[in-house]
Amino acid sequence: MRQIEAIQRDIYPRPLPLEVRAQLVFAHQSYLLRYFRTFRINDLPTEIISNILRFVVWDAHRRPVYARLRITWTCKRWREIAIADSTLWNAVWFRGTGVRIERAWAWFERARQAPLDIRIDGDPSGEDSDDESESSVVDMSDQPSLTAAGMRHMLLRLFNKLATIRMLIIVVDDWESALVVLELLGQYGADGAGIPMLLRFELHRGGLKNADRRSSSGWPTLTPQPFLGGATAPSLTYLSLNGVPIDWSRSVLENLTTFDIRRLPTSHSPDAARFREILINCPRLQKLSMDGAGPIFEEQDMDLLDPVELPHLRTLTIADFTRPYAMFLFSQFSAPNVNDLTLMNLCGEDYLPLFLQLTAAFPKVRLLTAYSIQFEASREGLVAMTRWLDSMPLLAYLRVANVANQFFSTFFRPGCLLNPSNYNPVAPHLTVVDCQSVDPAILVQWAKDRHRFMSPLRKIYISEELGDRLETEQIKELTGLCTLAKLPRGATTPEEEALSF
Repeated sequence: MRQIEAIQRDIYPRPLPLEVRAQLVFAHQSYLLRYFRTFRINDLPTEIISNILRFVVWDAHRRPVYARLRITWTCKRWREIAIADSTLWNAVWFRGTGVRIERAWAWFERARQAPLDIRIDGDPSGEDSDDESESSVVDMSDQPSLTAAGMRHMLLRLFNKLATIRMLIIVVDDWESALVVLELLGQYGADGAGIPMLLRFELHRGGLKNADRRSSSGWPTLTPQPFLGGATAPSLTYLSLNGVPIDWSRSVLENLTTFDIRRLPTSHSPDAARFREILINCPRLQKLSMDGAGPIFEEQDMDLLDPVELPHLRTLTIADFTRPYAMFLFSQFSAPNVNDLTLMNLCGEDYLPLFLQLTAAFPKVRLLTAYSIQFEASREGLVAMTRWLDSMPLLAYLRVANVANQFFSTFFRPGCLLNPSNYNPVAPHLTVVDCQSVDPAILVQWAKDRHRFMSPLRKIYISEELGDRLETEQIKELTGLCTLAKLPRGATTPEEEALSF
């Protein structure tokens, strides 16, 4: 190949004969095929090989478990380098039984004193995104859930390295296991050593999927304990509590950048004063998520207090609240720099007064999620909703699902059909839409109208369900207006990632 390239340079600008050009193409393809087989990678210094192997593991997004196994199977030198590198093994997922658990403990031991990122999934039939090669032959639905006794045994062994745990995510399917987690965290957290490296903690309890999230019916009689036994976690910045209570008054919650609470009844919620105190103690809060959980509703005298300023808040999620409660909640804080706003399950009554309250509250929103929102669809109501959209002039990405057809008409001003040439578009920067559970005909007409009024969509993502409902002619119309793509459930789009910064 090098010889032919040298000849090519010598005779330039004359072209190579066709048969010689064919020889060059063949030589180049042969080189690409053989090079990685003949390259003497094991002659490289150990430090360089170790760095290469790290890239191999952590770039294998869907199968890092299998990638680590393959590296140790390749040759003796690679196995020695990989096992000696504790950073290859410090992300450990405990799930299932038998060989999976044994392998997770092997990872745990190989990590030695490296910072540990631990995930415990007590429901083996859940997500399987990080499964390994034998996933096709192992039926996880037959595996038993982790019991409370098993959880206690596992945590006691894990907490031998408590000082090195950096991230701890636990998913359980029963009350007993959740209470064991809180008990042991309180016991070990209150110890003098504490949990110095813990950056992120999440505890999710399943069950009660159809229960009222703000009702304590079905909850056992329990006395909430302070988080980490009331001790301070000096490095903690990310806290997520889903369906598990703590003693808010005796818990030290400060300097968080992410605060995520879900499914808590009033009987186990912080009072409004304590909730405001938590926000004040987290001046650099970047993400706040409240899904069926928040402060106790206190109407008296709360409107006399100034809202807590959250200047660094970028992501805000509010879901599953009544209209009066949602209005009370939004009155407790001010976050003018929110970039990603999510409103979900605000339905069952007219939420128009809430949207009137939110008008001009979030002028920097670029990503808006509207799932199952309800408002009065009168002329005045549509005008008010349009005014709310106008107060977010930077809106560029919309996620929408389970909304009334009238929601789409709020993106057009009354009377716009009479004078489309001088039309001032609503959300002029909106170019990407993620749609689920909407009327296909309305979606097509909306895309056509956006194009007509000089505010065309650039890309529409649709769910698998919506894609099946679209007719061939509708697909043809949409692809003639913009790019149409199916989006798997839970996937993140490149546009969403770009706008999140």
